[in-house]
Amino acid sequence: MENQVQKTPQVYLLEEVESSIDTLKNKVVRQKRNTKCINALTIFLGLAITITLGLTIEGWEEIQRNIALALGALLTAVNGWGAMFDYKKLWYRQKSTLLELYQLRNEIRFAMSQNCVSESKWEKLFEQYKSVWEDNGSEWRNIIRSGQQTSSYNNTNEQ
Repeated sequence: MENQVQKTPQVYLLEEVESSIDTLKNKVVRQKRNTKCINALTIFLGLAITITLGLTIEGWEEIQRNIALALGALLTAVNGWGAMFDYKKLWYRQKSTLLELYQLRNEIRFAMSQNCVSESKWEKLFEQYKSVWEDNGSEWRNIIRSGQQTSSYNNTNEQ
C-alpha cells in the first residue's frame, strides 16, 4: 500500500484548477474548430450551389439541377447539425469559463506566494472555484431550456 501524502488545501485547489483548465482548453479548441468547420461548409456549399446553377453548360442542365439539389440538401443537413449542437454557443460558454479559471489560478498562485494567507482566504478561493462551475452549469441548463422551449414552441405551432 502506497503512502498517500496529505495535500494542503492550497495545493489541492491549484491542482483542481489546473486540471480543469487543461480539460477546458481542449474542449474550447474542439468547439472552435467545429464552429469554423460548420461555417466553412455552409459558405462552400452555398457558393457551390450558386456556381452550379449560374453556369450555363449546354446539355448539362439536368445534371446541374440534380447537383444543385444534392448540394442544397447537404447544406440543409449541415445547417441543421450546426443549429442542433450550436458549437459557437458552446465555444463561447467554455471560453468564458476557461477565462474565469485562469483568473482564479492567478489569484491562487498569488495567495500561495504570500505564504501566510488565512484559512478563510483559501475557503473563499475554493468557493470561487465552485462558483465558476455552478455558473457554467447554470448557463448549460439555460441553453438546454432554451432549446427545449424552442422545440416545444415549434411542436405547438405545428398542431
